[in-house]
Amino acid sequence: MSTNSEFSLPEKIKTTKNFGVRAKLFASFGTLIALIAGVGFIGWQNTRQLAQDADDLYKDKLTAAVNLADARATMWNLRWGLLQYIVEQDQRKELRDAEPKLYEDMNQALQSYRKTNLTAEEQQLIQKLDNSIKQYIASRPKFFELLDAGKTKEAIEYRTSTTTRFGSESVEYIGSLIKLQQQQSERKNKEIESRVNTLTILITVTLLLALSISSIVAIILGRNIAVIIFNSVKNITSSSGKIATTVSDQERTLLQQSNSVNETTGTIEELGAFTLQSAEQAETSAGGAKLALALAEGGTQTVGRTIEGISGLRDQVTAIANQIIRLSEQTSQISTVSDLVADLANQTNMLALNAGVEAARAGEQGKGFAVVAGEIRKLADQSKKSADRINSLVNEVQAAINSTVMVTDEGTKKATTGIELVEETGDVFSNIADSVNLVFLNTQQIAQSAKQQAIAVQQVVAAMNVINLGAKETAAGIVQVKDATNDLNKAAENLEAVV
Repeated sequence: MSTNSEFSLPEKIKTTKNFGVRAKLFASFGTLIALIAGVGFIGWQNTRQLAQDADDLYKDKLTAAVNLADARATMWNLRWGLLQYIVEQDQRKELRDAEPKLYEDMNQALQSYRKTNLTAEEQQLIQKLDNSIKQYIASRPKFFELLDAGKTKEAIEYRTSTTTRFGSESVEYIGSLIKLQQQQSERKNKEIESRVNTLTILITVTLLLALSISSIVAIILGRNIAVIIFNSVKNITSSSGKIATTVSDQERTLLQQSNSVNETTGTIEELGAFTLQSAEQAETSAGGAKLALALAEGGTQTVGRTIEGISGLRDQVTAIANQIIRLSEQTSQISTVSDLVADLANQTNMLALNAGVEAARAGEQGKGFAVVAGEIRKLADQSKKSADRINSLVNEVQAAINSTVMVTDEGTKKATTGIELVEETGDVFSNIADSVNLVFLNTQQIAQSAKQQAIAVQQVVAAMNVINLGAKETAAGIVQVKDATNDLNKAAENLEAVV
């Protein structure tokens, strides 16, 4: 009964622990790979969408803003040309010759703007702008006629009531359109930032979940396999010691019974059969250890592929960070241009102030020039306010970009930490493979020794046909060999259960 119960225990182990270790191994790594593949696919989709949003932002909003800025600059040049026409009489011909080119530049800028995706509000404003520009252009010839006729005062009064009003309306409409572009760009930037934050949170949660699963699996499997292998190796060592002791006792007994070979031949042949059985069982154990080694190496390869997947995800996060940094550099360039505009406005203001002083000195003759100087100062003040507003907006955008860069950098660091932890798991699998390989080599050596022992027993059977004394001692030794062989068999089956 004792022997049957001991041999039934490995079968229980084989049907519970063996299946549990395999199931946990495949299920855990399958879940881990599925999580990483899922987050990789979602990250890829979000990255493509971010790239498309950034491209739309550049093509629609930034291009539209540049075209509107060109149109506003051309309008300012036209309005400034009227002032120059009053002051610099010797350059009137050059100013009139340059006028068609300015009309053409402004028309091209507005045509390019119309080709972008316009909202209903933008379409209404562009229609009002077209009407205002038409009125402005239509009112300019009469202004030139009055000045050419020497009617400076009438020309200035006419300009104040017509060209100045239409020009200011045109500039205001263009400014409103630029403001709409800025508002749309801000909304688009907020959408992009929201996508980046969502992607970062998703990647972080998935990596933490994968890390937790890997840690739990490594701890559970490591403990189970370590206990089973330790007990199996301990049993193999103990059984081998018992076999060696029993064989030594048998050798001494057989030397004492050298005159009675015939009666002990059957017993020694039985010993040979048990030895061959031990060799076969040892070979079976070696095959199980080899399969365990293959599974451990497969786990190491799976960890390697996991590392490659996380590395690819980290590279994608790094690429997003690089794109945001380039956007920051372009924003800095906008700030530089705005500073130049503000500086130019200050210099223009100073020139207008000096012109006003000179006009005051000229008395009655300088009144017209004083009006021109006042207009110039107003224009300079408007330019400076616009430049300050642009600088403020650029600073806000720059702060948002810096915050995004910090978030993506944190995501890259966490991905790197995940890779390091997976690499540590790979090292654990490598150590397990080395241990199983050592057990495999030892089991092969035991099988080889058992085969050599079987050969030696056969030689003893051929040489000791007359042994008949000490039958009881030999029988007791054979019982001990059987028990030790059974222990070795159970240990081998426990080791096989790990597979």
